[in-house]
Amino acid sequence: MRSFLALAILTFTVQSCLSISDSERVPCLPGTDESSCQNLGCIWEPTNDASPDCYLPQGYGYRATSDLYPVENGQAVDLERTGVLSMFGDDFDKLTLTFHEMDDDMLRIKIAPKDVERYEVPLTVQGSGKPLSAKKYSYAIENVPVFSFKVVRDSNGAVIFDTSLGGLTMADQFLQIAVKLASGNLYGFGEQEQPTLRHDMNWKTWGMFARDHGPDGNVNLYGVHPFYMNVESDGKTHGVLFLNSNAQEVLTTPAPGLVYRTIGGILDIYIYMGETPEQVVGQYTASVGRYEPPPYWVLGFQQCKWGYNTLDNMRAAWQRTLDSGIPFDAQWGDIDYMDRTLDFTTNKNEFGGLSAFVDEVHQADMKFVPILDPCISAGEPAGTYPPYDEGDKMDIWVKNASGDPLLAKVWPEDYCHFPDFFKKVTEEWWTKQLGEFHKAVEYDGIWIDMNEPANFVAGSVQGCQENKWNNPPYKPQTDGGDSLLDKTICMDAVQEPGLHYNVHSMYGWSEAQATNRALRTVLGKRPFILSRSTFVGSGKYTSHWLGDNFSGWDDMRYSIIGVLQYNMFGIPLVGADICGFVGNTTEEMCARWHQLGAFYPFSRNHNIIGALDQDPGSWGTDSLVARVARDAIKVKYSLLPYIYSQFYNSYNQGGTVARPLWHEFPTDEQALGVDNQFLLGPAVLISPILEEGAIRRTVYLPPGEDTIWYDAITGEKKSGLIEVESDLQNPSHTTPLHIRGGYILPIQDPETKNTVQQRATRALSLLVYLDSKSEARGNLYLDDGESDNFNLYSQFDFQAAPGVMELETVMNNYDDAQNWRIDFIRINGVQDPVGKVEINGESTNLFNYYPDMEILDILPQNLAITEASIITWQPDQP
Repeated sequence: MRSFLALAILTFTVQSCLSISDSERVPCLPGTDESSCQNLGCIWEPTNDASPDCYLPQGYGYRATSDLYPVENGQAVDLERTGVLSMFGDDFDKLTLTFHEMDDDMLRIKIAPKDVERYEVPLTVQGSGKPLSAKKYSYAIENVPVFSFKVVRDSNGAVIFDTSLGGLTMADQFLQIAVKLASGNLYGFGEQEQPTLRHDMNWKTWGMFARDHGPDGNVNLYGVHPFYMNVESDGKTHGVLFLNSNAQEVLTTPAPGLVYRTIGGILDIYIYMGETPEQVVGQYTASVGRYEPPPYWVLGFQQCKWGYNTLDNMRAAWQRTLDSGIPFDAQWGDIDYMDRTLDFTTNKNEFGGLSAFVDEVHQADMKFVPILDPCISAGEPAGTYPPYDEGDKMDIWVKNASGDPLLAKVWPEDYCHFPDFFKKVTEEWWTKQLGEFHKAVEYDGIWIDMNEPANFVAGSVQGCQENKWNNPPYKPQTDGGDSLLDKTICMDAVQEPGLHYNVHSMYGWSEAQATNRALRTVLGKRPFILSRSTFVGSGKYTSHWLGDNFSGWDDMRYSIIGVLQYNMFGIPLVGADICGFVGNTTEEMCARWHQLGAFYPFSRNHNIIGALDQDPGSWGTDSLVARVARDAIKVKYSLLPYIYSQFYNSYNQGGTVARPLWHEFPTDEQALGVDNQFLLGPAVLISPILEEGAIRRTVYLPPGEDTIWYDAITGEKKSGLIEVESDLQNPSHTTPLHIRGGYILPIQDPETKNTVQQRATRALSLLVYLDSKSEARGNLYLDDGESDNFNLYSQFDFQAAPGVMELETVMNNYDDAQNWRIDFIRINGVQDPVGKVEINGESTNLFNYYPDMEILDILPQNLAITEASIITWQPDQP
């Protein structure tokens, strides 16, 4: 050990002042000029590019004072700070780094001060609990020039996490780790409106701190997801979670690398080995919580507006959508339905008949979802507003530093208090209020907004104390000027786990968790929650929409990126407000946005008070927008059995529902950069028109040895870069869709008013798309669409091979499955003419073969889905 340490000290002395290549510099903060940089003890070397002029010397950081020693489920090493250079003060001199081998494909790395208690995120990240049997990784430490470590994928020797860039910092309110990546193919970190799915690696900083701010460039938004995925040179993919809930940021570098910084807690890192992108997401969601299949109706089209202002206007929008012949499942209500924007109330003047209208909606087999905001008015006369009176009696409020309920200003006329949803008693209060509200308005789901938490004054009505929590020595790159208090509450406010400084970005997570459990009690079935603010693991409790977006062409395009990122983050039910929330849309934009938004997993048209109505029927029931929306939404409805099955697959196996091309083709260099197309499941590719005035676009269909792509309308086979056309003036054109060969899609007739009536037919079709080997596979998940007992389901697998297709029952616990039938099968890619078809050994003449299209259509007669069946087809006999 002496020689090990002596070598480290010698190397530190020699190398601490050596120059570092521009791309591998770690910025020295807050050095902004030569004088301040050198006073810190850092290196000042100006460059002509975006590289930092002031950067940390190689000798900065920590050194190991021990070898690796065994601990439970892993190994640890002790570290000691190398010198006196301190960027923001209060550095910890001694650390312990622990490698926790949680699973064969999951490694935790915890870096914390030695013998010092620090805040840790109150969220359990779980391994499988199984003994390690075939570990996919190894790790090693170095002490030259300072301490660093590497994590290696054993199967190919790829270094997937390498801290040799230096810069490790552990101070009271400034923590930093720099990582050299396996490649520049970096995805993830949110929530922001990012212009590309693959990150720009040229010194780009992204802040993460929950904030009430609409998607608008490089601004931290509502959620915090410090999770990324990195594709290695051979296409193998891994994921990394930095589990931290303090204000934080990430800087991408051309090394390629990243510098992660936060201002509290510890460095708590989880590495997921994959190897495929979908396996990474599956491992991640298995550890933090997975999204259950949503109520079936939630996958249908939804409609809302802030600013109906009267029930008559809400009813008119609802009716004209129905009159437009658009499949439509849910009407929503924004804050204008409330009495003076008080939660759990209705406006008796403008919305006096809301309860009766909701009954009418239910009679039409549709649903109603109202909004709730967390801040509860404290200004109503005593005894007149039970949500406040009972909450105050139960002591549920977030407190200020002096111990009194923090006073904020949000939508109510008077000041308000925020419930502390980390408290068990708050959940009891919340459940009771939701129950009482349901007696008045029989809602079907709850929309929780303003839960960053958002505040119209900085900190509180009384202001905030001057201290290190409200004014930390370093503020990550977050919106709001020099303050963390802008548009939220004091950082020294107190909640159940401690300071709001630590748990601010978990407020929406805590509310979603409480709301999920409350709705199970109130509704007695599968809950639906839509939350604006989210955090790591929120997908276990809630869905998400991308917030207060703008009616702009760029916003429409960037929404695809947001949807794909949230699927990576484990929240697959996600979408953007169709046609945009802020501002007035145009007819062309709204039509195009419906062509895209119909295929969001969560599909809702919604806009702001004061803006022109933009629901499809508002343009006229026979208008361009209504026609285009109707056509696109009908295609979505036809795919709902397939899409619902993808939600089950995501819940059962992990993985995404909406995914980028590179998730299926990680070795395809062009696919790695595609972010204006997306897949639903592995098979359905959506390529919308996203530019004003355009009727054509280039689409990329990744080629491959076994890969065939079929045009969803014509059945033509395509691959590579192709041009597609979608002319809004041509009624036969709709969203460009392609289906990947090798898959079988269960679908239903879209000529329906809503999902309830569609499911009631119990009739299915199977669309088979053969690959180059004449093979395909698929599955169908069936349940009642609302029960939260996920044992009451049926699952069916489909397999096709040359000349044969088999239907197999995997599970059959859903009683009504016996009434479902298959009445049409279309097989695409049948190259040889067909002269004979048999179903379960019996010949049938109910088929047609189209040689020019290589399509075989079969019409089974009431083929029960629960019946194990074999379908064969043979060539014409000579």
